[in-house]
Amino acid sequence: MKKSIKRSLVTVLALFLIVGTIPAGVMAAGTPSVSYRTHVQDDGWQDFVADGALSGTTARSLRLEGIEVKLDKQDYDLGIAYQTHIENIGWEANTEIGWKSDGQTSGTFARALRLEAIQIKLTGADADQFDVYYQVHSQNIGWMGWAKNGESAGTAGYAYRLEGIHIVIVNKGETPPVGTVDQARPFLETKFVQGNSLIQSTESDFSENASSMENVDISGNNGDGAITLKSGAQNGVYTSSPFNTNLFNKLVLSWSSDTPEGTSIQLEARVMTGNDSWSNWLSFGIWGTSIRRSSGTGVTDDAVAKVDVDTLVVKDGQMARKIQYRVIFNSDRSGVAPTVRLVSGALRNTNPGQGIGKVFKDNPDLSNLRVLDVPQFSQMVRDPSIAHYICSPTSVAMILNYYGTAVQPEDSAWGAYDYSCDEFGNWPFNTAYASSFGYTAYVDYSTIDGLKREIASGHPAVASVAYKNSVYVDEDLPVIDGAPISYTYGHLIVVCGFVNEGGTEYIVINDPAADSDAGVRVRYRLDQFAAAWAESGNITYIIH
Repeated sequence: MKKSIKRSLVTVLALFLIVGTIPAGVMAAGTPSVSYRTHVQDDGWQDFVADGALSGTTARSLRLEGIEVKLDKQDYDLGIAYQTHIENIGWEANTEIGWKSDGQTSGTFARALRLEAIQIKLTGADADQFDVYYQVHSQNIGWMGWAKNGESAGTAGYAYRLEGIHIVIVNKGETPPVGTVDQARPFLETKFVQGNSLIQSTESDFSENASSMENVDISGNNGDGAITLKSGAQNGVYTSSPFNTNLFNKLVLSWSSDTPEGTSIQLEARVMTGNDSWSNWLSFGIWGTSIRRSSGTGVTDDAVAKVDVDTLVVKDGQMARKIQYRVIFNSDRSGVAPTVRLVSGALRNTNPGQGIGKVFKDNPDLSNLRVLDVPQFSQMVRDPSIAHYICSPTSVAMILNYYGTAVQPEDSAWGAYDYSCDEFGNWPFNTAYASSFGYTAYVDYSTIDGLKREIASGHPAVASVAYKNSVYVDEDLPVIDGAPISYTYGHLIVVCGFVNEGGTEYIVINDPAADSDAGVRVRYRLDQFAAAWAESGNITYIIH
């Protein structure tokens, strides 16, 4: 080894004697030294620091407003370029400002605009010999994982200020110094959530949008993914990155999971309002198929929002524009772990004229829809002590039997029962129960087009409606002619198909409120159903 080093040095010296300089790609001993300084709110420009030292501040809540970066050794063909994401401006490269380099000022000063993210890269013929690493301290997050070679460090678009930075250059393939990291991996920017539905179900969904993982693993199987508690661990937490959304004031978080005996999970979410205020982590309850599952477990209320059994409601007329979720895993049995296969966030804006549209990625033929042969169960002929309260689990039982899973409405009812509020109608608990048989199930705010897509693909769906069955009923509700209940402010039914007769479109329903199994299959005028469904918020159970 020593002989090889000596030969390399002799070769370099020989080349130097011939051409009078070190050729590009043949590096002098040691790594380049990088110096940098930042302009800090209230402090102004700090002195230059070098090679991994802190520039900026921590624990003082002061924003970085500008930065200058330069290389101090010039015996190689190497430069450094950088750009920042600036409040109200965005990435400099997307404006006439462009990338900065070799000691130029990136950002602003005397304008009170925060830096939110930074990208740094090496330039020149010798750039491929080194890696530039950089680590930022970000508002509300702390020290984030090291980014390198042009990756984004920080939270572009999330309105968090940069407060401090470390920068270091290492030989290609080497690792940066071990240091304080509050977030174990670089922050991964997420795309804007299209429409009103966030679905996380693939291996890449869970891995690329993870903010932190404690005692959990991510697995994949043919494109599907899952989060599971690590073998041997009793507790674990998966936390997502924040997601940008359309403005909303209601959120239903639901999940598909496997919770063997002795295990449970708890789903929580927090939301950010338009004035950049985050709520606390608010709980949708503790879930498991062998426990006394209950909503109201954990924190459910604060100044920003509250969880009302199964729905997060933003308070005081405010609107939220970001969501973040986390899953808490628990196991009391050695070698037995709970698993989450899907997390869904259904968003709703209840302000008139501000509803969030649904976005579909395909365009199927919906012109000739069939009627699905869904088994007919009446809730009214079931256990008399609960018969009037089990429309939701009875509807779920009909769909499970359609798919070949033989469960009775009473089984479904007690499988989804919410012990905290003494109810059978907790929306996420009903879909979680369906998912416990291996199905994908979640709660959605859907549309007529969405229901037709489900039918076209062979999937019945559960819809929540509020109606009266005659104009003569003295309630302020939409009318569905011929419905089995005189009026209801919340009732779950199964959508089985669509038919058109005499120019009138009907939706074919299994309504569990019928007084016999034979009477469950009915047809409602589509316009009347649509009004009754909208009255109940267009809530839908999707079960595949």
